[in-house]
Amino acid sequence: MENDRLEYKEETGNTGLVERVRKKRKRLPSLERLRHELVYQLRESLRASQEKMNKPELSLAERHHWTQVHTYTAQVLNTILRDLQLKDWEKRLKELEQRGLTYKTLPTR
Repeated sequence: MENDRLEYKEETGNTGLVERVRKKRKRLPSLERLRHELVYQLRESLRASQEKMNKPELSLAERHHWTQVHTYTAQVLNTILRDLQLKDWEKRLKELEQRGLTYKTLPTR
């Protein structure tokens, strides 16, 4: 089974990208690594649920179920990404404040 996955990766040509992502994940602090892992898993879940909800051979009820799963997953992913963005903005703001740049001292256009 491992050989099947390796062959698949070689066919897609994404092995270098996969390895770089894995190395990057290993270097991140544990909490940040956990967030990135959650984002990765949620994106994979979105991809899988989208495939399911677009299958014409499934019944309407099953497709409806997968559409709900897709919607809920997207909401969770958006919440996590919004939190990450807010943390990034806070970090940038602290850096600006440490440099002595505030709203009052920034140049106007």
